[in-house]
Amino acid sequence: MLKSGLDTPVAIVDLDILERNITDMACSTRNIGVHLRPHIKTHKVPEIANKQLEAGAIGITCAKLGEAEVMADTVGVRDIFIANMIVGNDKIRRLLNLAERLRISVGMDSLEVGGPISEAAQKRGLRIRVLIKVDLGLERTGVPYGEPTVDLAKKINKMPGLELAGIYTHEGQVYSAKRSEHLYRLAREAGQKMVQTAKMIRKAGMELDIVSVGATPSARITCRIPGVTETRPGTYVFNDVAQVKLGIAREEDCALTVLATVISVPSRDRAIIDAGTKCLSSDKAAAFGTYGLVKGMPHATLVRAYEEHGVLNIDPSESKIKVGDKLEIIPNHVCPVSNLFDELVGVRNDVVTVTWKVAARGKVR
Repeated sequence: MLKSGLDTPVAIVDLDILERNITDMACSTRNIGVHLRPHIKTHKVPEIANKQLEAGAIGITCAKLGEAEVMADTVGVRDIFIANMIVGNDKIRRLLNLAERLRISVGMDSLEVGGPISEAAQKRGLRIRVLIKVDLGLERTGVPYGEPTVDLAKKINKMPGLELAGIYTHEGQVYSAKRSEHLYRLAREAGQKMVQTAKMIRKAGMELDIVSVGATPSARITCRIPGVTETRPGTYVFNDVAQVKLGIAREEDCALTVLATVISVPSRDRAIIDAGTKCLSSDKAAAFGTYGLVKGMPHATLVRAYEEHGVLNIDPSESKIKVGDKLEIIPNHVCPVSNLFDELVGVRNDVVTVTWKVAARGKVR
């Protein structure tokens, strides 16, 4: 079947672009000598995770335990980092169950998080690998870089049931960059602060193997800072409008699109598609002034979106859009989009070749 024959709305993945993106990042990090541990929250698909591992990734990163549990059932996945705080008895029990099956690491930014895991792991005869989350300015989770991180490392290093393996950050502040020079500066600063913090921890007498950074826009910059050992990009597998606007990707590097059908053309300058926020999300719409990029159609702008409808402004002198036409929309932010669909349809040369279940969809606990 050709992709044009698919019922809509549907999330489609161009397999050639996907595989090129996976290979390019794997080669880039390998050439620099930095480990690649991609974040699977972007796609949530075990088959794609296996493609990343086959290309050279040393393991994967998950945002939630539920994602990790799904990925742990994947044949190729044997090493998972959960880049989040695990809080509560139920979650700790699930974490330890995973640790008995495969190599697990977990994030931590306080003794309140570390203490209960340490106690439970000790009772089970386990040692859980820990990476301390470092806040470099995003002001989400994490302990400030420098001495506060060193102080926490000293305490975690003494806790039975835990093994201090490294430090990690998500330098999400790079998404605020307005120019490539600004992006470069923010990325280099992030890498340098992480390396300096690691040196301080080692100087305090502790071993520290992993210095991990993680954001697609900065991945090829932070990796070049001597002392950074690992990167955890996620969006690069698909790319999206945000990456295009940052100059990290081109339209032709965007592997995932939402195929939609034009269901109404009420006026010469307006068309309605059958994909709205339940397919595309509303992420970054306020900042970008659009709900996604209409692929290959610069004369059409997706200016409004409701739950089930998208509204296109079209240039009447350029557009011949009519009811029944099918359009491809590149999402502003692709990560939430995978989580909105039960499956992704893979195409090669516009021919449908595979359908993947989004197996970790909704695994938010």
